Amino acid sequence: MLTLVTLASPLCALSQERASPFERASNKAAETEAPAQFAPSRLDKMEFTGLLAFGGEVTISLYDTATKESIWVPLEGSEDGFTVSGFDEETGTISVSLQGITRNIAINENEIVAVKRAQPAAARSAPAPKKPVRVKDEETLRKEEEARLFVSDLLASGLQQREKFRREREARAANSRGN
Repeated sequence: MLTLVTLASPLCALSQERASPFERASNKAAETEAPAQFAPSRLDKMEFTGLLAFGGEVTISLYDTATKESIWVPLEGSEDGFTVSGFDEETGTISVSLQGITRNIAINENEIVAVKRAQPAAARSAPAPKKPVRVKDEETLRKEEEARLFVSDLLASGLQQREKFRREREARAANSRGN
């Protein structure tokens, strides 16, 4: 009986180290030694490039330095997976989220320029002065009318001439078919 106990105890010790006979012993050591490393996110490569406020709506421009592309994301909205949840003028940062990760991106220049709204034409105070109307004398008006009539007559006679040539051409074509 004694011999069985001595043989069984080393087997028990081996079974406690390994949970499965198919598991490699080096897997556990590798898992505990390797620290968790995070791959850089696309969000880490984004830069703030501009802000557009128009009609109460704010849109933020972000530039991806890796792909060299810009994207316009509405404030409190989403575009291409990016969400801008707010911007803080005091600290000069905007909060941007991508796939559940949120980063504060620094505003390059902390200067917001308001675009002045143009006044409608009716609201302007002084209308632009009109050009004075030039009145032509009777002799000039008569000569201009004669010139218009002359050009009109030339065009009418040209149309009559073309119509005459068309009819003659059709007549010649009909005579040549008939012979």
